[in-house]
Amino acid sequence: MATLRNQTTASGGVASYNNNNGQELTLQGPQDAGATLAIGYVREFCTRAAAFQRQRSEEALIYVQRSVALLSTKVQPHHFAPAPGNLELARFFVDLHALMGALDADGSAGGNQSEGDVLWGCVALVQHCSRNLEARRAIVDKFCFVPLLGLLIRRTQRTERVYRLLVLLQDLTYGIHIAWEEPYLAALLEHLVEIVHGLDGGEGGAGTGAAGAVADDSHALLALSVLVNLCYKNFAVLFLFLRSVNISAFCRCIQSYGLLAYKMLIILSEDVHAFEQRELHTFLRTAFAGIEDCLKHSNVAQLRHIVDFLLDSQCHAGLHRAMLSHSHYCEDVERLLNQIEARNGMDDSQEESRKHQALCLDLVFRLVSYILQLSGEDENVISLDAITPRLHEIVSEWLSSELCGVAAIDLLTTMMRLGKQAAVAKLIAREPTPVVNLVASAERPETKPAQVVAILRLLLVLLPESKTEKLVLAKISESYFDKILAAPLALMPQYLSTQSLSPAEVEKACFCLLLLVNVAGIAKKAYLDKCCTLLEQPQLQFCLARGMVSNNEPLVAAVLQIAQFDHFPKTAVAKHVAGISSGPSVGAAPTACSSDQAEQWRNLSSILKGHRTFTDKDMAQRVNALLDSIGGIVSRNELATAPISQVIELYNHRIDSLNGAAVNLEQRLEQAGQQLISGTQLAHVQAAELERFQTTNFELLISQERLQTQCKDLKHQTDKLKSNMTNLLKQLSENSASLQANERRLGVKKSEIASLRKDCDELRQNLSAKTEEFTKLEALNKENSSRIDKLKKSTVAYEQDIKEKVRTIEERERELAKTHKALEEQREACKKSEDLISVLETQLQERKQQIENLEMEQKETEDLRTTIMSLMESKKPKRKT
Repeated sequence: MATLRNQTTASGGVASYNNNNGQELTLQGPQDAGATLAIGYVREFCTRAAAFQRQRSEEALIYVQRSVALLSTKVQPHHFAPAPGNLELARFFVDLHALMGALDADGSAGGNQSEGDVLWGCVALVQHCSRNLEARRAIVDKFCFVPLLGLLIRRTQRTERVYRLLVLLQDLTYGIHIAWEEPYLAALLEHLVEIVHGLDGGEGGAGTGAAGAVADDSHALLALSVLVNLCYKNFAVLFLFLRSVNISAFCRCIQSYGLLAYKMLIILSEDVHAFEQRELHTFLRTAFAGIEDCLKHSNVAQLRHIVDFLLDSQCHAGLHRAMLSHSHYCEDVERLLNQIEARNGMDDSQEESRKHQALCLDLVFRLVSYILQLSGEDENVISLDAITPRLHEIVSEWLSSELCGVAAIDLLTTMMRLGKQAAVAKLIAREPTPVVNLVASAERPETKPAQVVAILRLLLVLLPESKTEKLVLAKISESYFDKILAAPLALMPQYLSTQSLSPAEVEKACFCLLLLVNVAGIAKKAYLDKCCTLLEQPQLQFCLARGMVSNNEPLVAAVLQIAQFDHFPKTAVAKHVAGISSGPSVGAAPTACSSDQAEQWRNLSSILKGHRTFTDKDMAQRVNALLDSIGGIVSRNELATAPISQVIELYNHRIDSLNGAAVNLEQRLEQAGQQLISGTQLAHVQAAELERFQTTNFELLISQERLQTQCKDLKHQTDKLKSNMTNLLKQLSENSASLQANERRLGVKKSEIASLRKDCDELRQNLSAKTEEFTKLEALNKENSSRIDKLKKSTVAYEQDIKEKVRTIEERERELAKTHKALEEQREACKKSEDLISVLETQLQERKQQIENLEMEQKETEDLRTTIMSLMESKKPKRKT
C-alpha cells in the first residue's frame, strides 16, 4: 500500500506539472466544438485532481466528483482516443489512474463514503472512455488500468459494484497481451477462481433463493469470461493459472457455463479435458450465435475474440476436426448475412457506429474466408454454394472500405479461387462496376499498400478466368504498373541498402510484378518489353530479394512464380539476397517473435507436457501434509537417530528462510510492478510530449525556411527598386525642360478651356430646357399609352362580348327552328287527336244510349220483382192468435 501511495504522489507531481504548463498546450487534430469542449473538461479534471492530491479536503473532492461527472456525460467517447502528440489526454489518463489509486473503496478499512462515490464515478468514466476502441487500447496497454481494477475488485464487497467491475474487466481484457508474470496476476486469478466457485463472499451478496443463485451465476460467468481473456494466448498467465488452481475441480465447476466453458477447456488443451465431437459442434453453433449477437450490438472486442478463437482452431486438433466436419456453415453464415443486412438498413449517423460496423464486417469476412479455405483442404461437408450470390452482393458493397476493404477483397479472391463452376466469375462479369472501381483505385497514391496488394491478388485470380480475362486486360495499361511501382522506382539505385522501404511496399511491388508477368504471358506483344525493362531495374530486383528472404509465405510463393519467367534476373537477385542475408535483418524480429508465439500456440499440448516440473495446488497440499507429518515426528522425538533430526531441523529452517525470501521477493516484485506501471505511463506521456515537440520543431523549421526564402525575395526586390529609382531620377532631370514647355502650353490651353467652358454652360442650359420638354413629352406619351392600352382592353372586351352575343343568337335561332318543327308536329298530332275525339264521342253517345236502354230494362225488372214480392206476401197464411 505504501508503494501505491508513492506512485500516487509521483503521479500527482505529473498532474501539477500539467497544471503549470497547461497554458502552453493545444489540442492536436480538428478543432471542432466538441474537441474544444472535451479538452476544456480534461484540463479542468487534471487541475482538480492535482488540487485533491495536494490537499485531501471535502471541497476538493466535490470538485473532482463534478469534473468526473461532466467528463462522463458531456464528452463523447471518441474524444478520449489518444492521437499522436496529444499530451493532454496522456496526462489525463495518468492523473485518472493516480486518483483511482488514491481513493478509498467502500470496502477498505476506514473508507470514506464520499471517496467511494468518486471512485465509482471514475470507474464509470473508464467504462465510458473504453467505448472507443483506440481509447480502450490505450487504457489497457499504455496506462495499465487492468492491475488497478484487479486490486479494486479484491477490495470491493458490494455485489452490484463487483458486477460492474467484472463487466469492465471483461470488456478491457478482450485480446489483452501479457508477456510476463505480472505481480497482480496471482491475486486476481485466485479471486476470479473464487468467484467462479462461488466463494467470494461479498456483502449484500447475492441474497438468498433464486435471486441469489442468478446473481452468483452472472458473477461466475463474468469471472470465467475474464479468465478466458487473460489466459488466451498469454502463456505466462496460463502457466500461473495452472499452478494456482485445482484444475480438475475447476473443470468440473465450469461444465455448465456453455460457450465460456468450452473456450476455457480448449485453452487448457486436450490433456486437461478431452472433448467429444458433439460438444465441439455445440460450441461452434454457440460461437456463431455469439457472433450474430456481436454484429447486432457492434461489439468489436468480443467479436474479435470469438473470431480469433475460431481462426486458431488448428492449434486444437479436436476443434479443427470439428470445424472440418461441421455441416451447418451455410445456415450459420446466412444468419450472419441477415444480421449484416439488417444492420445496413439502420440509419447510423454517428461515425463511431459506422466504424464499429466496418470493423465487425472485417472480422466476419476473415472468418468466412477461413471457412472457405477449410472447404479446400479435403473432401468434406463444408459448402457455401447456396449463398454465394448473396455473399457476393454483400461483399461487393464493402470492397472500397478503408477498414474492412482488404478483408472483403481477400474473401472475394477466396471465393473466386475455391468456388465451384466459376459462379463468382459469372457474377462479376454480370456486374463489373465494383471490381472496375477497385482496379482504378489501386493506381491512386493515397490507396494503402495492403489494399493494393489485395487488389493485385484478386486480379491474379480473375486473369485466368475466361469470363473476366477481358475485363482485367481492358482496365490495365503500362502506366498502371508504373504508378503502382512509383515508390520503389523512386529509390536511388546506388544506395539501396541504406534506403528504407516498408515491407508493405515490397509486397506490393512483388505482386505487381507477378501480375505483369502473367499479363505478359497472355499479351506478349504489348507487355513483354515492359516486363523485361522493369525486371532489369535494380530497385525492383532489390524488392524481389527482400520478398525472397521475408517470412511472408504468400510473398515468397509470388517471387518463386516470378522466377519461372524466362527473363528473370537470377544473378542480380541472388546478389541482393546474399547482401541482405549477410547484413542485419530489418523488421525480422517482430515477425519472428509473432511466429514463435504462433508456434507455441499450435504446440500447446506438447508445451504443457514439457512443463510438468512446476508444482500445482494438489502437489503443494501433499508436500505440506508430508512436512507436517515429519514435523510431528520431530516434536515427539521419535526419530531413531539424532543426525536425521538435525537434518530435518535444518531442512525446516531452510524452508522458513526460503518462505521469508519468497515473501520478500513477492513484495519487491509488487513494488517493481508498480514502478513499471508508473514508468510505462510516464514513458507514454513523454512520448506524446516528444512527438508534440518534434511537430513544433518541424513547423518551426518550415517557418524558418519560408522566412529565409521571403528574406531573399525581399533583398532581390530591394536591389531592383534601387536600380529603378536611379533610372527614374535620370528621367526626371531629362523631363524637367519638357515640363516647363508644357507649362507654357498649359497656360494657352487654360484660356481656350475658359472660352470652351462658357460654350459648355450655354449648351448645358439648352440641354436642361430640352430635357424638361422631353420629360413633359414622355409624361404625355405615357398617358396616351395608358389610354391606348385601356381602349385596347375595352375593344377586346367588346369583341369578346359581341362574339358571345352572336354565339347566343345562333344558339337561340337553332332552338327556335327546333321549336317550330316541334309545333308543327304538335299541330298534326292535335288534328289526329281531334279526329280520334270525334270518333270516341260517337262511340260514347252509343254507349250512353245502351246504358239508358239497360237502365230502362233494369227499372222494368225491378218493378216486376217488386210486384212479384208483393204477390208472394199476399199469398202467405196468416198466424193464429
